Amino acid sequence: MQETAILADAACDLPRDVMAQLKVHTIPFRIRAGEHFVADTRDEDALPTLYQQYLVGRQDHYAESIPLLERELEEHLLRNVVAHCDRAILFTIASSRSKLYAHASGAVIGTVARSVRLRKEAGRSGLFDLTVVDTGAIGPGQALIVREAARMAAAGASPQAVREAVETRLRDAAHMFLVPDELLYLYTRARQKGEGSITWGRYAMGSAFNIRPVVRMHRGHTEAIAKARGSEEGARRVLQHAEQCIRGGDLMVPTISVCHAGPLDAVRAMPAFQSLARTARDQGVELMLAPMSLTVALNVGARAFGLSYLAESPPPFE
Repeated sequence: MQETAILADAACDLPRDVMAQLKVHTIPFRIRAGEHFVADTRDEDALPTLYQQYLVGRQDHYAESIPLLERELEEHLLRNVVAHCDRAILFTIASSRSKLYAHASGAVIGTVARSVRLRKEAGRSGLFDLTVVDTGAIGPGQALIVREAARMAAAGASPQAVREAVETRLRDAAHMFLVPDELLYLYTRARQKGEGSITWGRYAMGSAFNIRPVVRMHRGHTEAIAKARGSEEGARRVLQHAEQCIRGGDLMVPTISVCHAGPLDAVRAMPAFQSLARTARDQGVELMLAPMSLTVALNVGARAFGLSYLAESPPPFE
């Protein structure tokens, strides 16, 4: 059987131990801060320092995440992938949020053509096969899709079967919720990107009355669906909603993904998270908790909370 490498970009909030278990490899993003560049490789040990460096107390938005260009992706794959397996599937952040999918799709032909010599030197025959799949999600939603796709590939599913599962079933079932903590950061970032998710009026009102939006992303569309008195209240309502999904048997895949752009112990200490963890354990649902990727956190700010599940018809958010 041909070997298949599973690749995901650094915006995918899959916990490190799950990545190791499923043998998921990271494609980096590049972080630009003024004239300085660093690689976002989703190093969980480094993320707390990176939050402090690029997020905490900053409102100038001098840092941004930039996807690798076609040639850079080719070079990365040639150095790290093509000589070690016969095929690879790259699962990217939503194409509506990043140009990585377009760059990766453009890098397929060059990677395959340039891999021949390297594969021959490594004792491998035949052309390298590269499939690029748009998950249509970010952060914890992307993590759920990659986890399920990697599980399918490990069980022997073909790249075509995995791709069809993502594009016809999993992608439309991914529901992601975000609760920001720093409204000024979110407002300024949204304005820079030309988005209307938070207006000046909403920012001013939210700051005055400690109101935080609960933002949902589904099928590439992002909208504020509720208001909460503070980010902790917003996170509590999202966690309770996820617990309701478990109790109602609404999950397509028995896994929930949670992320936080800050200390994970702050999430573990939440009574609502502890309740969700107990219900998940009792119902045989895996609960994944991971640091929020720097690429996602740069768009929503420090201490932002995220959660995602896969469901065709979840209950309404209350």
